[in-house]
Amino acid sequence: MPRLRLMISGVISREQAAAAIEAGADAVGLDPAAFPQAGPEGSAVLAEIALGLPPAVTPILITPALTAGTVAQQVDASATLAVRLARPIAASEYPGLKRIIRGRKLIQSIDPADAEALVEAYAGLADALHLKVDTAEDLNACRRPIEQADLPCFLGLTDPALLPAVAALRPHAVDLMLAGEDGFDASALNRFAAALAAF
Repeated sequence: MPRLRLMISGVISREQAAAAIEAGADAVGLDPAAFPQAGPEGSAVLAEIALGLPPAVTPILITPALTAGTVAQQVDASATLAVRLARPIAASEYPGLKRIIRGRKLIQSIDPADAEALVEAYAGLADALHLKVDTAEDLNACRRPIEQADLPCFLGLTDPALLPAVAALRPHAVDLMLAGEDGFDASALNRFAAALAAF
């Protein structure tokens, strides 16, 4: 049985990135919205974190942008190797986006409530799917799409208590979403990673 991979999203500093690496993260999610600064300064921070990761840890940009040009610009500025599209984008944007970002992976976020319909829509476009799980109801909505999708699926968690139920679905990866600088707890992160490794 393949091991469950760990993605840690919401990393906003080199210190948090180091803690993610220490916990055994396979990928780190970098969200421009988490930074108080905007524009080039924010992109520079993202790029610094991304370029400081070891080769085994993939930096993934998280963006709400809806057009190929904007997404590609953000990916280049942040030096990330993949991008999670936080909102469903038009299928017509995909060909241009794939061409511009030159082989970087595309992870499409979809709402669990709409998952069954959207899985088929993005099957031939995205490289992976991401579903955010906030409640047990979300988890139930994810079950069938994960079973049917011919794509790797990431399940995003904000509540670590849902880990056993999420792990039972055997997604490609579990994405733990950090709660910013104030909510960051390296020891809790290590406990979560250890619990994940047990599944």
